Amino acid sequence: MTLVDCVGLGINGIIGTGIFLLPAKVYRSAEGLSWAAWLAIGSVCLLVGLCFCEAAGRADRNGGPYLYARDAFGRWVGVGVGWMALAANLFAYGAVARGFGRNLSFLFPSLNRQGPQIAVAIAVIAGLATLNYRGIRPGALTSDFFSGAKLIPILFFVVVGLFFVDWQRLSFSPPAGVTRVEALKLGGFGALFACTGFEYVPVTAGETDNPRRNVPLALFLALSGSIFLYVLVQIVFMGTHPTPGAADKPLAEAAGAFAGPWAGGFVAVGSVISSFGYLTAVALVTPRYLSSLGENGELPPVFARTNARHGTPSVAIVVTAMACAALAAFADFDRLSDLNNAAVFAQYVPTCLAVLVLRRTKGPSTLTLPLGPAIPLLATLGCVLFLNGIKRDDVIFSLATLAVGIALHAAWRAFGRRPVLETP
Repeated sequence: MTLVDCVGLGINGIIGTGIFLLPAKVYRSAEGLSWAAWLAIGSVCLLVGLCFCEAAGRADRNGGPYLYARDAFGRWVGVGVGWMALAANLFAYGAVARGFGRNLSFLFPSLNRQGPQIAVAIAVIAGLATLNYRGIRPGALTSDFFSGAKLIPILFFVVVGLFFVDWQRLSFSPPAGVTRVEALKLGGFGALFACTGFEYVPVTAGETDNPRRNVPLALFLALSGSIFLYVLVQIVFMGTHPTPGAADKPLAEAAGAFAGPWAGGFVAVGSVISSFGYLTAVALVTPRYLSSLGENGELPPVFARTNARHGTPSVAIVVTAMACAALAAFADFDRLSDLNNAAVFAQYVPTCLAVLVLRRTKGPSTLTLPLGPAIPLLATLGCVLFLNGIKRDDVIFSLATLAVGIALHAAWRAFGRRPVLETP
């Protein structure tokens, strides 16, 4: 994978279904401050992303946050982070696969029902698994194409929509009975799903050209550009939609309000393209978390088995596709995106703290952050602040998910691994 491939992977990982479906949810939490809520969570993600950049500058193997945690804190912490990274990607994959049919329903009303949306989700997951089975280049090239195509309708929405914004709707006042900090926290947590995905870039480092340079650079470019675009999208949405708090397909409805039905249809097509682009990225990355766990002996090595002809982690691709299809069948976009938000911090916090350890144990990175420990510590504090917005049920589910992963690893180490016999 080249630098362009990595940037495309980052854009597709960050910009997907979330920005087309979440602005109304963010508005309901923060109202006039919803534009600032995107900026707040985006700033935290940018700090976390900078930590990923420095950590990636020391690695040239697949694994991303799992690898950083393992190198910094040892096997057991690494397994926990790797397992939760895998879980977060499965939740995100299933969420966007379900959201794909919801976006399509603007163009094809027959997809407004749950059954057809599930069928579409399973078909897309199966198709992308087949594509990625045939090699990383087809998946990377598909990701590149959709990373560019998805930006066209979003840029149209922003550039044209800014001329129609009612600027009086933007304010620095929180909703009634809510403090500014609480509004920013709740709105930012609602926006979090759309800001994640930048961590996909380092996961394929082992299959990237000059990874210690290209991975950090691609991650920073994709993340910073996406955050800036999100703030503008929220401003246009809340300034043009007649009833922003009640929107079901926020951007398509807002475009239809300020430029007519054809614009709503154009943005709806863009949402479909964007969703599919994200799916190409997450389908490429998710199996490589599982294969990395198998490759390093954390789980049975069968998960690391590669196809002799195409060199892809074939078993991991099949297993993750089946798991994502099951999730898409039994949970909708909103539920799965909440579960992803709860699980994703299990990657972010350990990576931020790992930077401080790796500086002492692994030597200099190709990109060492300035200001000493300030950026990793600020990123960690930002994560802790937004962790307070997680629902109790989601915390319990995440802890149960982590326990399953640790138990599987412990069982494999105790009963599955064959002892190495010394040769005479």
